[in-house]
Amino acid sequence: MAGLLEEMASGWDGMRVGKISERRKAQDRYDKVLAEFLREWDRHQSPRYWQSGTVFASKKQSFSIEFDAAANQHFEVPPPQIDQLILPYRIKPRVTDTEAQRPGVGVPLVGHIRRTSEVREEQPFLPPNGGNLTLTAVMEVGDAPADTLRPRRCRLHMHNTLNVDTVKLRDDERQLAANFTASKQLALSKKSLNLFKWLGLLYPERTLADCQLYRMDVYDPKRIPVVFVHGLMSDPHIWLNVVNAISADPELRAAYQPWFFLYPSALGIPQSSAKLRDSLRQMLKHYDPDHNDPGPKNMVLVGHSMGGLLSRMQVIDPGAKLWNALLSASPEKLRISDATKDRLTQNLRFKAQPEVKRLIFITTPHRGSNIASKGIVRRLSTLIRLPFDTLRMSQELLSGNTDALSPEIRDGGIYSFLSLGMLSDKHPFYKGLNAVPIPVAHHSIIAQLGKNSRLKDSDGVVPYWSSHLDTTQSEKIVRAWHGCVEKPEVVDEIVRVLREHLRERGSPSR
Repeated sequence: MAGLLEEMASGWDGMRVGKISERRKAQDRYDKVLAEFLREWDRHQSPRYWQSGTVFASKKQSFSIEFDAAANQHFEVPPPQIDQLILPYRIKPRVTDTEAQRPGVGVPLVGHIRRTSEVREEQPFLPPNGGNLTLTAVMEVGDAPADTLRPRRCRLHMHNTLNVDTVKLRDDERQLAANFTASKQLALSKKSLNLFKWLGLLYPERTLADCQLYRMDVYDPKRIPVVFVHGLMSDPHIWLNVVNAISADPELRAAYQPWFFLYPSALGIPQSSAKLRDSLRQMLKHYDPDHNDPGPKNMVLVGHSMGGLLSRMQVIDPGAKLWNALLSASPEKLRISDATKDRLTQNLRFKAQPEVKRLIFITTPHRGSNIASKGIVRRLSTLIRLPFDTLRMSQELLSGNTDALSPEIRDGGIYSFLSLGMLSDKHPFYKGLNAVPIPVAHHSIIAQLGKNSRLKDSDGVVPYWSSHLDTTQSEKIVRAWHGCVEKPEVVDEIVRVLREHLRERGSPSR
């Protein structure tokens, strides 16, 4: 270890003398050896247990490694707040993934925080596979002491690259190297999230404990949350390319903080919408209890397919319209338990989230889809094992209140309470939903497979007549199938809308 530090110090000293080409070679050597040193230290001991003042000594020279254990996490993350350092080369991207990087000095890495029970209590919105911070390590090396018995002092900084663009090394201001992709790739890991897709559809009760919002960065009161909501039989890994695009753009990176909502997609749309609503309120209560933070006041929701419907349900105040579309009797006249009555009321009668100021719909079935009415989809629904409280609610309604149910729900039975059933274009839910105007700015990205007239065309799942809204601020047509979220033209359109949101909110560029 001392030998590595000696070689790193040689690179450090060489960065300020000689020709430009020689300085660049010295910086390359410095970065390479610093990465090797950190990897070895992490391999032998978790950063959680590193101590400032640790000395590494050889027969030739000794080095003392110091750091600020009380640094502000927005700008610098102390090693004792991290469980593991992960170098980006260990994270293999998929062929379809984009990458966001920046050249400069230092070693980009991911600071991983394990999601233990204690950490979950302190940081309840870390992703299921733990926290993954976007960091760049820089080691400042002091001058060699005249007394060879004294260690050469080194100062380790792990900069939060989302907030730090440059570093001052001696009297030289340099751009800080960054890899914005690696941390997001871990947070949105398909390997860790793909299981939720299937469990959330077939065994939703197993994923209810993890149904909530998750943050991908350190919370920033000034940054606007962009909440990404996946659709049916999907998971949040689909958002990696657009999150990379936000991270790669200095203006958007300074203005936005990406979040995602994970939920079991088998649940009915009102149920999942209620869970998103509750999680948004919990997030605001945890981070902004006094409602003083400027960022959350201008929130943006981005929803794909059914996720767009969940997002839409956050901004409307339906009054009795949703209730009356599904039920012809008031809550008091239904023959159901108090628990079911409370649950139904929360799902169908609610207030809008005033913090959400803009929506982006991607291939969203605002009027349902006829695919959900096909026999094969109904047969698939028989494999779903509903949570007990959802099953009890549907059985109570179907057993003693058939006269109060709409004919479509009465004929559909339990299928009408599942997301698959509610996505049918014959479901009365849409009659109530489309009777309520969308009171915030909203945009549509619509995929189409063919070249027919728009009214006759489809993305293979949702027809144009269902995904189109007359009230949108913009409508972007892309030639793709329903699962188009990772396409460059879709990413570009989301980025365009986010820039528009900044202009309209008067947010200054950095």
